[in-house]
Amino acid sequence: MRIAFAIVSLFPWGGLQRDCVRLARLVAARGHEVKIFASRTKGEFPEDLPLELLPVPAYTNHSRNRRFGELLGQAVAGRFDRIVGFDKLPGLDILYCADPCYLDRRSGFLVRLTPRWWTFKALEATCFKPDARTRILAITIPLTEGYRRMWNTPSERMTVLPPVIDSKRHHPELRGDGTRERIRAALGLVREHFAWLLIGSQPQVKGIDRAIEALRDVPAARLIIAGLSAGSAEAASLLRQARSLGVKERISLLGPREDIAELMAAADLLVHPARFDTSGTVILEAIVNGLPVLATEVCGYSIHIVRADAGIVMAEPFKKTAFKEALTAAADPVWRAHWSGNGVAYGANPKLYSGLEKAADIIVGSDQ
Repeated sequence: MRIAFAIVSLFPWGGLQRDCVRLARLVAARGHEVKIFASRTKGEFPEDLPLELLPVPAYTNHSRNRRFGELLGQAVAGRFDRIVGFDKLPGLDILYCADPCYLDRRSGFLVRLTPRWWTFKALEATCFKPDARTRILAITIPLTEGYRRMWNTPSERMTVLPPVIDSKRHHPELRGDGTRERIRAALGLVREHFAWLLIGSQPQVKGIDRAIEALRDVPAARLIIAGLSAGSAEAASLLRQARSLGVKERISLLGPREDIAELMAAADLLVHPARFDTSGTVILEAIVNGLPVLATEVCGYSIHIVRADAGIVMAEPFKKTAFKEALTAAADPVWRAHWSGNGVAYGANPKLYSGLEKAADIIVGSDQ
């Protein structure tokens, strides 16, 4: 078959973008012709996948998405057997859904008068209204609840995928083969340092400010942040916060990184105090790599921390005192060894890596 993959923005460090590329490769490996359509790209793009850019001269996200959807419809008409989207767009056969229901957000009256609200509502309707034909592939169960509540989307059109973590990032052996010591040395970490790893590029969403504030109460802690560059606009306010708290010298901003498994081997704890996270793929990646996790319960994959007994899940609403208590508990190396072993054992389950294979089955029609 000829299959088009559509995503508004394509860059190598985004979870949704990585899933798009991995899924396109899986489908192509099964003998199908694939092409990715995008409005804009950043960074290097894999040369093994054909890409067609549909540039949109827009100053807002909602107008960009709307116009990209229009251009996509023109570009794919009569050329493809299946249209797979990674953003809510018109004309999709399948939507790989990693975002919560826009209509289900708490929005005031004035917000509902804006072009942004009406545009995203209209785009969402094309995929989720009861009589739409788009099949939904959701990455977590909680993700589907808002859509059913607001759009009455038929259950038979919605499939919840198994976890979609990349088996290539599953390397628990790195904690014991010398990699841990090598990476810690490169990061300037000594044995006495309690190394926290935080992965993300959205400071407010991922709760990076919460982790920085907590550093003040844990003198032995060092915070390693992957995904956020020191020179970025997003990092500026965080660095000001760190300076005001006197903890700037205990923070390392590494920028986007591909060696996530190696960084997880070097760390003592994954801290993920997110204010919201649909899935939190890094949570499950950390668990299977033997890195204990401390995360908020708003993260979709936080349930795996409980199932694996591989760390601590903080209840909502978030409380600084509870965060501090959890960090104190996680400072105990005996507990961390217990959680690490449990995580490695949990990671032996092959179903944890089967989400994209399931998605590929549905896209090509072998699992209808």
